[in-house]
Amino acid sequence: MSAVGTPKRRIVQVLGTVAALVIGVNAVHAAFGKDDGVGEVVRVIDGDTIVALVAGEETTIRLLNIDTPETKHPGQPVQCLGPEATAFLTDRLPEGTKIQLEYDQEREDPYGRTLAGVFESDSLINAEIAAAGLGVPVVFKPNDRFLSEVRSAAADAQEKGLGLFGTETDCTIPAQLQTLASAAEQLPATVEGDPTDAIAEAATAVEDLEVFIDAIDPDGLRGLHNAVLAAPLVKDTVHRWRQDAKDVHERADKRHEELEEQGRAYAEEQERKKKEREERERREREEREERERKEREEREERERQEERERAARSTPAPAPQQPQPAPQQPQPAPQQQKPAPAPQQPAPAPQPAPQKQSSGSDGSSCVPYGPEIPHADDGGYTGKRYGMPGGKTFRKCR
Repeated sequence: MSAVGTPKRRIVQVLGTVAALVIGVNAVHAAFGKDDGVGEVVRVIDGDTIVALVAGEETTIRLLNIDTPETKHPGQPVQCLGPEATAFLTDRLPEGTKIQLEYDQEREDPYGRTLAGVFESDSLINAEIAAAGLGVPVVFKPNDRFLSEVRSAAADAQEKGLGLFGTETDCTIPAQLQTLASAAEQLPATVEGDPTDAIAEAATAVEDLEVFIDAIDPDGLRGLHNAVLAAPLVKDTVHRWRQDAKDVHERADKRHEELEEQGRAYAEEQERKKKEREERERREREEREERERKEREEREERERQEERERAARSTPAPAPQQPQPAPQQPQPAPQQQKPAPAPQQPAPAPQPAPQKQSSGSDGSSCVPYGPEIPHADDGGYTGKRYGMPGGKTFRKCR
């Protein structure tokens, strides 16, 4: 029974499969429509999205397998070269341009946009954007029909250093890395004098490179305004940039360490000079103080001497004493004719005549004694004086 019924069942299965294929093909044609392979550009929204008139209706078309920097994302700032990508597509597909559309397995994305490859004059616009370096290859599975052409175009742009892969625009990763590398290379190896400023510049260069390296990852690229480069298909390129930045950082860090070593040596030299200067100033100060002390003592000695001379000049000079005549010797009385002597009695001893006192300089009378003394050096004698002839000397009075 099973043997008899088997062929019949097989025939039914084959017919069912054919019918299903026919129905599926018809459904596909019904969904795509007869005129959905051509369109006319209405406007460009951004670097990878356009609005076109397709089968009589305005249709938003998202170009397949290419992703350009954001310009209209509500949660992201305008990304590097986003406006340039929009301008490129606007120039390439101005309003009214006739285009051809080719589709992949899934026709719409979660946002309701039609997914397609866009051709103009048999040239794939998706790949042209990549060739200009204004977008990167991307896959929204399962659609990968145009990926090969887009990846090839992006590799060519990368090799030529165009767009996102070039250094002509300051915001690109290569341009930012070039700026940081240039700053690191300009750090001096040695510095004449104080290296403080050079050390600060080196520290800044090292810090900027560290921030840059940390940002070159899928989460940090948005902060560098290059979120589009977080696409998995360019991770090798981003990794290479990250390694290049690490190499620059290593050189800058080494230069920073060398400058810091110079800074320490400079600080030690300055400290040594400071101590030498302080020691020199101490010696000079002591020498100056010693000179001032001697000058002060000499000045005080001169003042004392001047005071003594003033005191000597203020003492009145004694009047010159008149010379005292030599004392007169008593003259013997003249002999007279004596009468006959009476009985002799002893005669009294002769008395010397009193000396005549001379008047001193102060008008008093005195008898001089001692040697002559100059008036200018009286040895502190304040008693009566006996002036000598000439008035320059005197003798003390008894």
